[in-house]
Amino acid sequence: MLGLIGLLSLVVPPTIRDCGVGTSVFTINSLSLTPADPKPGDQVGLNLDYTVPPGVVITGGQAKYDVTYNFIPFSPTVEPLCQDVPCPLGPGTYKNTSYSAWPTGLSGTVNTKITWLDEVGTQLLCIGISAKV
Repeated sequence: MLGLIGLLSLVVPPTIRDCGVGTSVFTINSLSLTPADPKPGDQVGLNLDYTVPPGVVITGGQAKYDVTYNFIPFSPTVEPLCQDVPCPLGPGTYKNTSYSAWPTGLSGTVNTKITWLDEVGTQLLCIGISAKV
């Protein structure tokens, strides 16, 4: 799930936020990185706690990863949602942690947006991560 956010080699702690408040089907209860202040080469976990509302069952969709480096956008990476998330997702609260190594050698600003979409393109959740490296 971390996908391209592994591009970050951090000097200052990143900011992580729910960028889908009011527009996403799922509710994000908490977001964090472990460690909170990653260093180049660290194995970093993205910890996600979210709730699927009553009446919603997700059997497929996409996970989309958008990255900009020094305000230059890269082509998004799109993966099947159920590749890293156990489907079907029915009503309830879920906790998910995914890991990625943080590489070295970058300098500047990196912004990452992770968006989960259902099979018809409805936004399920959105996570924004920003860092100055």
